[in-house]
Amino acid sequence: MRGAVWFVVGVLGTAVAGSRGAVAQSAPSQWDRQKGNCDAVLATPDPVGIAELKYCVALWEAYRDIATLKPGEREAVAPAFQRLYREGDEEGRHLARNALGRLGFTPQAESPEEIERRRQAAQSAPGRKKYRPHKADPADQRAAQKVRARAYKAYKKRDYRGALELLAQALERDPAYVQALYDAACCHALLGDTDNAVEYLLRLADIGDKEAMERLRKARKDKDFDGIRDEPGFKKATGFARVKVFNGMPPADREVGEDNVFRLVEMLRNPKLGYEVVEGGDDKHARDRPHIWYKEHSKLQAYVIRKLIGHPRALLIPVPPNRETDFDVLVSWADKVEANEFGEKSSKYSLVAGGGQGGGGGASLDPEKRVDQALRDQDEALRQPEEYARKTERVIDTPERMQNKAEGAVDRVKSTVNTLDRVGDKAGKVFR
Repeated sequence: MRGAVWFVVGVLGTAVAGSRGAVAQSAPSQWDRQKGNCDAVLATPDPVGIAELKYCVALWEAYRDIATLKPGEREAVAPAFQRLYREGDEEGRHLARNALGRLGFTPQAESPEEIERRRQAAQSAPGRKKYRPHKADPADQRAAQKVRARAYKAYKKRDYRGALELLAQALERDPAYVQALYDAACCHALLGDTDNAVEYLLRLADIGDKEAMERLRKARKDKDFDGIRDEPGFKKATGFARVKVFNGMPPADREVGEDNVFRLVEMLRNPKLGYEVVEGGDDKHARDRPHIWYKEHSKLQAYVIRKLIGHPRALLIPVPPNRETDFDVLVSWADKVEANEFGEKSSKYSLVAGGGQGGGGGASLDPEKRVDQALRDQDEALRQPEEYARKTERVIDTPERMQNKAEGAVDRVKSTVNTLDRVGDKAGKVFR
């Protein structure tokens, strides 16, 4: 039946994009617990940065119940959304459009001057051209391999600049030579040249074949990159992320949360994924679904982790601009709890065999299979970052209310099936 939830959500998702219906709401107390200084930011948006404004609008869309707004409050916050619509990135404009639609306002069209300024900024912004090397003929491939062997000897002697000169010759003969591209990234990293190291890693992602993706996975743990491992560009290019996982269940259900947090950490620590993962203990706030905060450079990895968790209502939220953390992704695992006839508790979308819709020990729950799927998602996100960015934006934008409706539709289907089963049982008794 869980598949049906995704089916209904998928069908509704098409309507969501142009919907003014807004966005999922939690109880007002959720907004009060999560908002931080966002009331002040939304009341006086002009002095704050766009990143902070975008964060507060994302929280508003996730938690604010507009039915509780007092007279005049709609008009008071609308200018903040209008500013984000005019000045924000594509994701921010999406959020602002939905927020305005919920309040009954239309996004203000940009002036011709603003449109022209945005167009010129886009044209002048340095864009990276995708690396598309042609395959070399066999003779050039062999020649490149010989030159690369000489470069490797220089590398072993820590003559990284000499190695780079030889690697440039090898790549001139065979531009698609994956090992030479990887070696060049290593040498640049060892020289402290982050930009060029990241560029060569991105070229591997552009090539995107099995060998290239294996090298990117290797880079996540390769000591040659220790000097640049904390650079956002390195994390974005390789998929490396530092992740911290909390138990977001209320005190009465902490044990259920501990079981699931343990399983989630075990999956995230799988060497295939290459993350660094720590447990963070109990979340200071009780939650009713997984919350995933991400830094901008690890947005796609947050999306991959969301898919790994497999909860249809998991929230993706940008890390607040003013929050200092050494981690790229913060996960608070939580879920609704169900009890069987014996009083045994389990979560609805459990990561533990035998628990809820996510449980049961089936193929969808198998940790190794989940990790393998996450690895495929991770590789695809590195190959096609723009496409995955769009997918992530859709998840961030998806009105939770629509997901609630989808789950309600599934519950109604379940009820209908149960009714039919009872009717069938009665019919059987009549004919027996």
